[in-house]
Amino acid sequence: MLFRFVGFNYLKFIAIIFIALQFFFMAIDILKYSDKLPDSANLLILFFVYDFLYALNYTFPISIILASIACYIILLKSNALTAILSIGYSKKRILAPILIIAIVLNLFYITLNATPFVYAQENIDNIISRGGIEDAKSDLLVKYGDNYVYMGKIFPITQTAENIKIFETDDLNLNRFIQANEAKFDGTWWNLKLATITLIPKEPNFDNSKLETKDVSDYQILKNFKPKVLDTIYQNKPNVSITDAFSAIKLLQEQNSNTQKIRSIIYSFIAIPFVIPFAIIIMSFYIPSLARYVNLAKIGFVFVLFCLIIWGVFFMLTKLAISGFLQPELGVIIPLATFIFISLLYYRKI
Repeated sequence: MLFRFVGFNYLKFIAIIFIALQFFFMAIDILKYSDKLPDSANLLILFFVYDFLYALNYTFPISIILASIACYIILLKSNALTAILSIGYSKKRILAPILIIAIVLNLFYITLNATPFVYAQENIDNIISRGGIEDAKSDLLVKYGDNYVYMGKIFPITQTAENIKIFETDDLNLNRFIQANEAKFDGTWWNLKLATITLIPKEPNFDNSKLETKDVSDYQILKNFKPKVLDTIYQNKPNVSITDAFSAIKLLQEQNSNTQKIRSIIYSFIAIPFVIPFAIIIMSFYIPSLARYVNLAKIGFVFVLFCLIIWGVFFMLTKLAISGFLQPELGVIIPLATFIFISLLYYRKI
């Protein structure tokens, strides 16, 4: 009964705050892009859909933590909290439904970040600035296994590339040179529509060595070389899902390359959402049992300020780690572990 009562009130405030923030966020974006909105009805609908998803990335976690403040303040104002405590329920029992719902919703939010949901902003930028045409990354050169791959242009969303050149090496010796004008990723392989393969002699000499060239249709190469992984490595401010981030970190580890940026991205997906339930624990410790002798407006303001400061600090730390200014373990994991430890101490005292 208690779980249903408190949980229903908490979910109600989450829905109210989330809808209000979504409308506010989308209204600001519509005003911002009012002169650049596409004339096509299809692109306009896509803009609203992607803008809703992009806004959700910020409004959903904020709604979860602000709703906990609103729920406690309303329970105090209506004396419902005092009544619940007076019949024998502890503060921990009252906190339990809020905490469980917050954890479940944050796990859902983290799961969303493992899907193409995170690319909503990228799609909005493409619709606004290029009429729905995807932005291409140009002149990309990376090492993959023993191969060196050059792509004149790569389109991460449509998973296509133009002017692709692959240099296959063995002990620093060039064995084959493969080039194609067009390539498309099918989820596993890069398919070269028409590939020109040049075989390099192992022991070149003037008398009997020669280059062998042949054309091959529908040639498959570069297994699991994902476009979004390339895009992640390429960008200074990467926007990548959790699954693509793990693919990128696997690729970089195989090449003995620096994985700091990708580790920071993965930590940021986990750190910021899990700040929320532990911040709720700390706030619940300071919730009074009776509203008569306290200023509810002041308490609400202090709690909102506390949440925004904590959120801002961890958001800043994750961005500093992604930019390379801080080591991700030092800038994200240690502060998160410290914050969790402090909140657990508060939980023992409730």
